[in-house]
Amino acid sequence: MKKLFVFLTAVMLMISLQTTTLAASKKPADLTNKEALHIALDAREHFWSAMSGYKITEHPDYTLKTFTYKGMTYNYLSKTFDTKKKLNSYLSQVFTKKAITHGLSDYQFIVHQGKMAVPVGDGDNLLNWEKATPKLVSKKNTIRTYDFTVPTLDGRKVKRTVTYEKVQKHWKVTKIDAVI
Repeated sequence: MKKLFVFLTAVMLMISLQTTTLAASKKPADLTNKEALHIALDAREHFWSAMSGYKITEHPDYTLKTFTYKGMTYNYLSKTFDTKKKLNSYLSQVFTKKAITHGLSDYQFIVHQGKMAVPVGDGDNLLNWEKATPKLVSKKNTIRTYDFTVPTLDGRKVKRTVTYEKVQKHWKVTKIDAVI
């Protein structure tokens, strides 16, 4: 009888632990300050690579082919991003689908002669995101919003707000230019 009691108690404990583990696994994993900054840095690199037309970390001196279309100067994107599918695939590593759709429209990406192109821009800005300080300001189920204090290269500090959404198992930035 004592063995039966011990056995039933052990089974009840195992069921209880499994239920607790399953409940915990259904909650979205918390996004830490460190992870938020890491994702912001990745998003910044992805944004500037898309705007530049090539992966800036791999080819810092890449030269793009330029053309004029409807009075605006464009650059064709490199082979890495020369189709909408390739560009979306790259950007979706760190941005939500909605962010990508709005971003490509807002920044006037086009398909010209079967290749992706972007208007010629003025390049980078003076924000030192590597030294940014994140602060969680909102936490809702699968959405987290952080305020970042970002030092500038000329010694000032600016505030930027970045919202993350949990997409499947990954936190992604909800606005393509949130980290510029």
